[in-house]
Amino acid sequence: MTRRFSPNELSFLRNRVPVDRVIENLLELPTRRNHDKLSFACPVCGGYDTSINTAHNLARCFACRKNFNPIELVMHQLQIGFVESVKWLKSRVPATPAQNKALGNNPQPACVGDILADVIPKSSHAKPDTRQSISQRLSDIEHSLRHLYRVIDELKSSLDR
Repeated sequence: MTRRFSPNELSFLRNRVPVDRVIENLLELPTRRNHDKLSFACPVCGGYDTSINTAHNLARCFACRKNFNPIELVMHQLQIGFVESVKWLKSRVPATPAQNKALGNNPQPACVGDILADVIPKSSHAKPDTRQSISQRLSDIEHSLRHLYRVIDELKSSLDR
């Protein structure tokens, strides 16, 4: 039996697609913020006793004691199998040339607007931005940039090997 996905491809989807981006932008799960901590509605039990570990790219529900990587989040939220979840994620993750190489795909240029739409947090209200909402959005962007820098550093070090 041949493999449907390469180990590099699966590793990229599990470890390099930011789990917080999957929660907020791709699956658009209901979220809550308490200070800088993001919690989300667990796709298994629906509770908000959740947390995200960006260092390990995992989400956790403390109520049902379940850890989720990006693929597992898609599986549970959309109630689809592993193969369908991987295909779903692959179709929604903007691929850079380095990511395409890791995934074994033919390089396709990515539009900056498409990438930024997924990186910049969406405003949760239609009112004019307040100082606090602007501050929160800037904080979210800074968090995304820190994660992006970590990924770039990891990619550079893997290319140097």
